[in-house]
Formats: sequence, structure tokens, C-alpha cells
Amino acid sequence: MIILTDKNDAKINWQEVANLIESGGLNKRNPCEVEHAFMHSTFTWFGFEAGELVATARAISDLTWASYLADVVVSPAFQGTGLGKQLMLMIKETLSPYGKTFIYAVPDKIPFYEKHGFCVLLTGMVCDKSENLFTLRKNGYIR
Repeated sequence: MIILTDKNDAKINWQEVANLIESGGLNKRNPCEVEHAFMHSTFTWFGFEAGELVATARAISDLTWASYLADVVVSPAFQGTGLGKQLMLMIKETLSPYGKTFIYAVPDKIPFYEKHGFCVLLTGMVCDKSENLFTLRKNGYIR
């Protein structure tokens, strides 16, 4: 897999990124909002296999103590092939100099992140609109 980190690269098609995020089990997203989120992230990763976008991730960081990792996705067709491991190694190498890395994980992906050194937080909290909190509660993210 070839991993690009330049969010301005002409190979990045935001509709494809939005489609990949949705196919990977995250929420359906507007491609313009996906582009906005990635463009305002400190770090981005786009994985290509034979010219096809198959993996992505982004992180927001203060470049001192903490980073927030988000939208980590490997195409379902490529899961279990080692591409996720390759992506996570690159992410950890990039973010480790900047302290703690936090991730908000889909419940069934927690074991994957634990294999890569992440620990479940007992003190994490979230604040959002009531309808979003309802969805988070319904999907098992919060009590």
C-alpha cells in the first residue's frame, strides 16, 4: 500500500473518501464536510492499493501533549490483509512524539486498537446535541 500524507494531493477525491468512510462502518458523510474536516486536520493519511483508495485516517494535534485520531478506515475488501496494521504503524510513528493519542472507536474495532497499544479510557466523556447523544447511546458508545 502506498500512503499519501498530503491532503492537497490531486489524487484525493473527497467523494471517494466519503464513500470509504461509510463503507468502513462510520456514518454517511457529505463529501464537502469530509474535505473540510481533513483539510483542517493536523495530519492525514490516504492509503492506495493499485491506484484505488483503500484506507484513510486523520488526526488533530496540539503538537505537544495530545492528538485525536479519527476516521481510521480500511476498505472492508482489504481488511485482514495487513493494510490496517501498516496504516497504524505509520500513524503511531507520526503521533508518538506528541504525547497521548485519543481515538473514538466503533465498539467492534476496540480489539484492533488494543492490539496497537490503545487502552480503553474509563474517564472519557462527551458533550453534544441531545439527538446525537441519543444515537451514541443507542449504538453503545455511551451509557
